[in-house]
Parts: sequence; structure tokens; C-alpha cells
Amino acid sequence: MSGPCTGLTVVELAVGVSDLGLGLAGGVPGMLLAGLGADVVRVTDAAPIDAEVTWGRAWHRGKRILAPGGREEILALLGSADVALVYGPEELVERRGLGHRDLTAAHPRLVYARCRPSRTAKGTTADYGLLVEAAAGFCTQLDGHRPGPIFNDVRASGVGTASLLTVSVLALLRRRELTGAGGWAETSLYDGMLATLGCMIGRSERAAPEIEGYWEKGSTFPNFLYRCSDGELIQVWFGGKGMYAALLDVLGDEPSAEGYYTDQMTGRLGVRARHWTSLFAARPREHWITALRAAGVACEPVLAPGEPFTDPHLAEVGLAVRDGGDVLLGSPIAIAQGEKGPPPPGRAGSGPLAGVRVADFSAFVAGPLAAQVLADLGADVVKIEPPEGEAMRAAAYAVAACQRGKRSLALDLGAPEARQVVERLVEWADVVVHNFRVGVAERLGIGAEDVARLNPGAVYCHASAFGATGPRARFPGNDALMQAVTGVERAIGGEGNEPIAATWIPVDMAGGWLAAAGILAGLYARETGGHGQNVVTSLLGAGMLMHSGVFLRDGALVRGPELDAEQTGYGPGHRLYRGGDGAWFALVVPDEEAWRRLAEETVPLPERYAPLRGGAADADARTAETALEAAFATAPAAEWTARLTARGLLAEPIEDLDRDAFRRSVLDDPVNRQLGRVAAYSTADWGGFEQIGPLVRCGPGAPYGPPLMIPQVGEHTVGVLSDLGFTGPEIEALLVAKAARRLVEP
Repeated sequence: MSGPCTGLTVVELAVGVSDLGLGLAGGVPGMLLAGLGADVVRVTDAAPIDAEVTWGRAWHRGKRILAPGGREEILALLGSADVALVYGPEELVERRGLGHRDLTAAHPRLVYARCRPSRTAKGTTADYGLLVEAAAGFCTQLDGHRPGPIFNDVRASGVGTASLLTVSVLALLRRRELTGAGGWAETSLYDGMLATLGCMIGRSERAAPEIEGYWEKGSTFPNFLYRCSDGELIQVWFGGKGMYAALLDVLGDEPSAEGYYTDQMTGRLGVRARHWTSLFAARPREHWITALRAAGVACEPVLAPGEPFTDPHLAEVGLAVRDGGDVLLGSPIAIAQGEKGPPPPGRAGSGPLAGVRVADFSAFVAGPLAAQVLADLGADVVKIEPPEGEAMRAAAYAVAACQRGKRSLALDLGAPEARQVVERLVEWADVVVHNFRVGVAERLGIGAEDVARLNPGAVYCHASAFGATGPRARFPGNDALMQAVTGVERAIGGEGNEPIAATWIPVDMAGGWLAAAGILAGLYARETGGHGQNVVTSLLGAGMLMHSGVFLRDGALVRGPELDAEQTGYGPGHRLYRGGDGAWFALVVPDEEAWRRLAEETVPLPERYAPLRGGAADADARTAETALEAAFATAPAAEWTARLTARGLLAEPIEDLDRDAFRRSVLDDPVNRQLGRVAAYSTADWGGFEQIGPLVRCGPGAPYGPPLMIPQVGEHTVGVLSDLGFTGPEIEALLVAKAARRLVEP
């Protein structure tokens, strides 16, 4: 394949870990880099629990797979590599001289990215996403179909860690082009989990009750998921302009006198949402999809993971690719080379993106989060928003999670006087990013061709909904719609159950990280070739990535392990169990030896090692599961956890945490604070504020970080206009014409 990473060699060193345990974290970074053109070699030992886990077929296609030889063989392989992605416990990595200090001393151009076992004040947790999420209490943060914690099949820790590793590698590769030196990055599955929860975790000194209440108690917003007369499910979203009135008209419901936001705040929207259940139940799904789309209301069918592969749109935009008889997820990052531009000037600053300038025209979550990741890495990011502030200002959680470290320029893009500002912004920027629907950027004069004309060396990123081309390109999209259409809601619900939507907008968050990775790949390509780059990512691609191990073989879905109806896990050796006191714990049985020790400590188990349901040993797995459930019901969960861990088994107790206790467990953890996972600073509106901090940790170099602030609307308008070369009288004229707005101090 060709792409910005063509000519690079990436070595994945995965020892003492498993595809099931690491999930997306272990295979997707290499998959994404291969999709960008890199030659990827995977060195791994076979984990027994992975024997019938098929996800690697999608994650490792096109990679050269080698068994780990001796240390000298591994060192020789790494000695010719550009990038090392290293996974495994310390005794198999650092103590064998395979840590970054040992390797980069001999190979100073090596970019070394390490996924370590997760460490918090509670201790260190092995590299199984289930154990990490159980120890953190994440399993208690979504209501399931039964009381108690559930196995959240959102792939949060995996997709977040994959994002952190990919972003770190691409940022360090770009810096290597400038300095000639490699560098290191480190993360963990716990960091990855936090990377998806930016909108969920916050704590303020004096925010309004409805704002602080969201962080303390969670969302009470209806999901707008309905069953139709044919038994099929439809997900509806109507947050766009005019959609609410159009929806009411299609449903034949009474018009709203005060509009969407007022109905939402007063609770009338919730009453309407319950009433709509009977209305949707009167007609089949296809009727509603046709009628709603004709009226401009966004909606999507609720599908299972992998089912979208049959949609021709995915093949057209490169998200479905054929490899032999299989249809697998293609690269969710599309990059096209543009015209050659002038070399970017050297600029002062700290961090891997020191001196990089970003014009952020995006709104909502995915686009703004991508730009915030760039700010976290040292870029100067200007947030361009309407004079009244972007729409998500009303949703404080999204502003907190996605606008940190930026400068705010309040500008009316539709005003004739603003055109000169837009053109100077584009000329000033190294990166231009937006997430408008297809066609909107072109109307505003910031489409790909406009940017290429004004600044041929710029990296242009469209963080789209469904992609920039294809039959669905102009469809609106948001997190709820993408959870529905890509199978996330069905996966969380469990076998045979009603779907469940994750409330912390995981697809939006994954989309932001994906766009950031695409931009960084574009910046690396610009440094190596001097050409501008056109980057397209999508929420559809981000949603498909979350269950990317699923694929089609001869037209049939190959799913791999699936969640059971009780939402406990994938089988007796990878699931949650309830103790006799009603408390729960997570258990992983990674190999035959652990299976034997488990039987000695609990009850006789089938002789055949059968940790997962659905494979050749399905009957043995179900027999073992029933026996273990009965055994664990005879004593408290804490007692079982202590007994199992004393035998060297992998078990983690699950503390019953409400939303407030969960956020406190993150924000007040001293290890989290020490590692920078928590940011604490003062804001104008909320006083003291704490949130998940910048999670990309890489070096070497002086400590760096973004300005810890959330900009107010127009707070930096005058300063940014001055930076763009506008004189005092010219700035005043823009303000008088109301094309721009400055912050008015109280």
C-alpha cells in the first residue's frame, strides 16, 4: 500500500499478552499504520485464551507474523525498525533489555511506544480490558438488563489505548523529521479508558446545578430508540436546525410552541419521547426511515456489529475491503496528497507540535476533540465559533472535554466582512479542521479546494459523519446514530436483549481521536514531502473500528466472542461473577494451568480448557459456567477474590460506584494526579475545575502541556486578529460590523 507511512517499518512486540485481553489496543495501532502504508511485523506468542478468537484476522491482515525468538533476534529486528509498539509485563520487556532506554540508546532514531500494565493507587492490573474496567468501577456506570455491574461491551479501554498509541507514534515520527531523533511514549489500558470518558468526568467549584448535576449523576436525556411494527428498531436524532418541528409533523404530534431546547429543559421532551413509542409501533421501520429522511430528520436502523458491511457505501468509501473470501474493515483514515507548498517556518514552542498552527472551524465533539489533542501536543489552536458561541456551549460537558487549551475567535462566517479574516486564517494555519456536513464548508469558502488555493501546504481535515463521498455522504450523523448503525448498541445489550446506548458518547470521542491521528499523519507527510494533505475521517469509521474484529466470510458474519443475555461476559474464563453476598468480581482464566488451579480452588471443571462460549468446546464452556456460578454463590465476592488471587489467578473485585463516586475515584487518585491524568485549574464560569487531563505522555524533551483554560466566547478575538495582521482600526471596524465579537468583561 502507498500512503504517508510508506517506507516505514513497524514492529509490534506483543509478549505475554492476548488479543482478547488488549482488544483493539494490541492490533489496531499497527493496523492503522499499515493502512497508511507502513510495513508491519508482529512478533507474538500465542495466548491460549485466544485459540478461537477470530478478531486478529481483521486486525493483523497484511502483517508479517513471527514467533518470538531469543533476545538477540528481537534486538536485530528492532534495530532496523522505525517504530516499536511494545506490549507485555515488565518481566518480559524491561527486564530483558527491551525497554525504551535500552533500545533507543543503541537506536536513537527509533520511535518507541509502550503499552504498560495499568497502574493506579489501587495497584497494578494485568493487561485485560475486563480486569482494568472492573478494577476502575467502569462496569457500574451503565444500567443493564439486570441489577448490578455489567460487562460494558463498548471496547472503551481498547479503542482509547489504540488511539493514544497511534497519535503518539505519528507525533513522534513528525518530530523525528525535524530533529533527527526518535522518542518514546507510554500509555496503558486504564489511560485508554479515560481517553473515551472526557465528557463524563468533571468537577467544578460553582457550575450551575444542571451542569454539575450531569457530572455528578449522569445524563437523563432520552435515547429516542423505538421499535416499529415489524419488530425492527430505529434510532432517531433531531438536534439539527428544524429537525424537531419536522419530526413532530411526520409523527402527527402537536407542534411545539417554545421549541426543542425549552421542551428539553422543562421535561416536556421526555413526555413526548414516551408518547412516541406507540406512534412508531404503528408502522414498519422502512416507512419511518423513508418519511423521516424525506423530512430532513436524521435516523438510522439499529444493526448488529458487522452488518453494515453489506451497505455499498462502505465499499465506496474504503471502509469495507475484500481480502480473499473475507470482507474486513478498511482504513478509517483517508489521505490524499495535495500541491507542494512552501516549507513551514520554524516557530518557537514546546511539545511534539511546537509551532504548529491550527484553525479549528469544527463544532460539537469529534472535530473539536481532534483539535484539542493537537493543543495537548503543543499546537497553537484557534477555535472559530459564532459570535453567540457554538451550539455545544449549552452542553458544558462537551465544551470542557473538547475546548481546553484553545484560543477563541468569535466570527460570523456568513458576514461579508469576515471573508478577509477567513482567508488570513487559512493562510496562517498549518492545519484546517472542520466537521461540517458535506457542502457546508464549500459554501463558507473553507472547502478543500479553497484551502489548497490559499495555502497549498496546509493539512486539511474533514472529520465527517459518513465520509466525504459516497451515497450517504450528505447524511447527518452523531454519536447515537452511529452507535445504532455500527452495532455498538446491540453489542452492549447482550444476546437477545434490547439494545443499550452508552451515555458517554464513545463514538464521538473515538471519532475525535481518529481525526487527530489523521491530521498527524498529514503533518508527517508534509514534513517528508512538502505537500499539503487532504485528510478525511468519519464517525462511521470510528464506530466500525470499535467492533472491527467482526468480518464477513462468504457472506456470513464471523463475530468472535459475544456478550451473553445476562451481560456477564464471553464465557467462564472471561466474565463477571456474583458472590454470595450480591457483590461482583471479574475473572480471567488465560491458560490451561490457570484452568486447573481454578478447578482445585472451586469445583471440578471439564477437563478440556474451555474459557469462551461459541467455539468447538461450547458445551464444556457452558457446563463450566454453570458450575462456577453455583460455586461463587457460596461465599462473598471479596472472599473469592482473595482466594483466587492467592492462587495466582486473575480476579478483580468490583466496587459498587454511582457516577459521583466513579468520578471521585478518577479525580482523587494520587497516582492519576502524579501522572497528569487529572488537570486542575481555574475557569471563568465554574471557578476551580478538575477533569481528565492530557493523556498523551511522550518525550524526550522539556515538560510541555497546553494552557490550562477553557476559552470564553471571543476571549481571544482581538489578539488573534492582531496576529493575523489586522490593525487596530480594522479590528474595530470588524467589531462594529458585528462580523467579529470580543469578550465583554463583566
